[in-house]
Amino acid sequence: EKPRSLQLYGVDPVIVGEAVAQLVGEGRVDHIDMNFGCPVRKVTSRGGGAAIPARPRLLARIVAAAVANAGAVPVTIKFRIGVDDAITTYLAAGRIAQEEGCVAVALHARTAAQLYDGEADWNAIGELKRTVTRIPVLGNGDIWEAWDALRMMRATGCDGVVVGRGCLGRPWLFRELAQVFDGR
Repeated sequence: EKPRSLQLYGVDPVIVGEAVAQLVGEGRVDHIDMNFGCPVRKVTSRGGGAAIPARPRLLARIVAAAVANAGAVPVTIKFRIGVDDAITTYLAAGRIAQEEGCVAVALHARTAAQLYDGEADWNAIGELKRTVTRIPVLGNGDIWEAWDALRMMRATGCDGVVVGRGCLGRPWLFRELAQVFDGR
């Protein structure tokens, strides 16, 4: 099937660059998404996932390596608001993605400390959209039905949505999203 998207996770710019070069060289992907949003403690306690944006120079090196080795294959990144309420990183992460050549960013509007609990802070998506102006900003968090996607886009000005847990047990959500966006 096309397009073939792959979500890649890594903490070492050299290894990430080599992995991207191999995937692209073998013609295995049409899109690469870098995962800087994983909140799982075994990942963040080792400095990975949602902890990487708290180290902006490392984030920039990883993203630059992925983009440089991707050639014509588009690279996007997904991240969270931050580690917790005291350490927010999303605006800097968005700027880094834009400057290093990503074609879009996606914000899961929760902190890593929240995991998947509580309500997503859609205001952060709107703030990111006002900060990152040259590439699309996608929102993620609390999209349980098609109307949630429209509500998020209207409230934040984001360019689109990323559906996560909202599709679990609801595979028809994607059909409904397509229908709503087609005006049906």
